[in-house]
Amino acid sequence: MPVNLSGDWTDADIAKLIGSVTDDRDWRLEVDADGVADLADKTAHPTDAAYDEGLHCFLETWMQGTDFVGPSAAGDKELVGKIAKALRENYPTLKATKFVYIAL
Repeated sequence: MPVNLSGDWTDADIAKLIGSVTDDRDWRLEVDADGVADLADKTAHPTDAAYDEGLHCFLETWMQGTDFVGPSAAGDKELVGKIAKALRENYPTLKATKFVYIAL
């Protein structure tokens, strides 16, 4: 359930994105060069620096079992709001680096 940050989107769209997977592996929210935010499975598909350079930005990896994805995470308005705020602050222009830190 990718979210195109170049168009109109809401916190509810981010909630649907993080609720679209289960917390059964490691996930990372990534924004590609075209502004599409999606969750990447880091358990099955680890990446390297060259891969990360091709992204617009990315958040920290959410380890399996930490409840940052899945239905309960999608229902956490504070969590969703922090993620949405960070995306708005870093797309289309990055505030600092490709790694976007959110104090969760």
